Amino acid sequence: MKKGYLTGRRFYYTGFIMAICSLIAAELIWIPAPLRTGGGVLWIEMINWLYYVLALIPFSWALGAGRMLLLSPRLIIRSLRIAIIVFNLVLAGLLIAQTSILTMLVILVAAAALVITDLLVSGSIVRGRVPWRTVVSIAVMAATLSLLLIPTRYSVTYPGMTLNMNRYAHVQGGAEGGDIQGVLVFDRPAVLADRLYGWLFPQYDFLPIPEDEPPLLETYAQVAAMKTDANRVAAAIAMQKAGIGKGIVPDGVRIVAIVKDSPADGVLNAGDIIDVVNGQEVREVEKMIAYMTEAVKPGDEVSLTIRRAGAPVTVTVHTVPSNQDATRAVFGVSVQTEPKLDTPRSIAFHEYMAHVGGPSHGAMLTLAFIDQLVEGGVTGGIRVAGTGTIEPDGSVGMVGGIPQKAYAVSRTDADVFFVPKAGEQAARSAAPELRIVAVDNIDEVLEWLKEHKNEAPGK
Repeated sequence: MKKGYLTGRRFYYTGFIMAICSLIAAELIWIPAPLRTGGGVLWIEMINWLYYVLALIPFSWALGAGRMLLLSPRLIIRSLRIAIIVFNLVLAGLLIAQTSILTMLVILVAAAALVITDLLVSGSIVRGRVPWRTVVSIAVMAATLSLLLIPTRYSVTYPGMTLNMNRYAHVQGGAEGGDIQGVLVFDRPAVLADRLYGWLFPQYDFLPIPEDEPPLLETYAQVAAMKTDANRVAAAIAMQKAGIGKGIVPDGVRIVAIVKDSPADGVLNAGDIIDVVNGQEVREVEKMIAYMTEAVKPGDEVSLTIRRAGAPVTVTVHTVPSNQDATRAVFGVSVQTEPKLDTPRSIAFHEYMAHVGGPSHGAMLTLAFIDQLVEGGVTGGIRVAGTGTIEPDGSVGMVGGIPQKAYAVSRTDADVFFVPKAGEQAARSAAPELRIVAVDNIDEVLEWLKEHKNEAPGK
């Protein structure tokens, strides 16, 4: 009985050691980023395979509970161990299914709590006294996990890794494409251990977390949504430039906010899309403003045809003088042009566990789609890396973490690193040996590649 009990405890402790090692590896996962296989598989893709190794943690805990299941006459201990077995087998299944990292962390903490409870309770029953060695061991593990898990009042930004955009996404009917790398950085709440990492690696930047910072799960949802939006915009712009589809066209005027106690308050809703004003079709903000300025006076009523939840609705709303110009009629809304994306061809995406979200890959994804759709590609054999959002007008927008991204790219074999013009100086300071080209829009990227196509390695 004692031998089986000790074996079960070893499985428990093995699981904790693996959990601690996995957390350290996750926080330092950027270090092997330059690795790639002979077939061009990058480190960010290998992480998807390594993720399965995490399933060994709950398997170890389940084995420990199973080894000790029948060793205690107490029903409550047996019930606890059955719960540990079931809970950890479910957790292992979720890990194999590659459920989101945040979800896994929450479940992992709950599983660890059950195992710690068994260690303390069963140890007291078997020995008939407080298991001080177990208490000390758990305290040491808890302190280590605290360093690796407990967030501070700061956020940390540190280098990430590159991803081959032509492997990340592929347009139906497109070619394989050249070597075009997007680059990611990690930006998250800093844990206590990050101060040690920051001392070892000067590329770590710390900033206080603002008081109005949304909860982590909400932030996660936001960056995931931004990644989806960037993918859609990149596809539409690339297909238009390749002569497929219309790209991004205006599709009405979306109401994004309503001024409290204004004429629109209680009549219109945020999210409504205005299509017609007094019988005049308006597809973009500029046209609506021009019509309101020319044809509507303060105090007039206007008839609006709107889309609400996809259905057409007609409403009437009063106007009042604008606070900025008393001669202009307004009804108290903030608006933006609603874009319609025309993407005639389907796109297949390869999701990576380490690519949580954000829009900073947008410019390079646009370039990759163009590279796939234009006969012969556009890179000319040049190894390209870059960062920046892609806006509906094709401009390349500024992103965060430019120094860390430049450093990450400098560790690869990239021939050129495209950055938004506003980030040029930060990129040069972080990677002075890297060939950095600052651009305003995707057309400038294409023009540079066309001009330098004879500079590719081997030419």
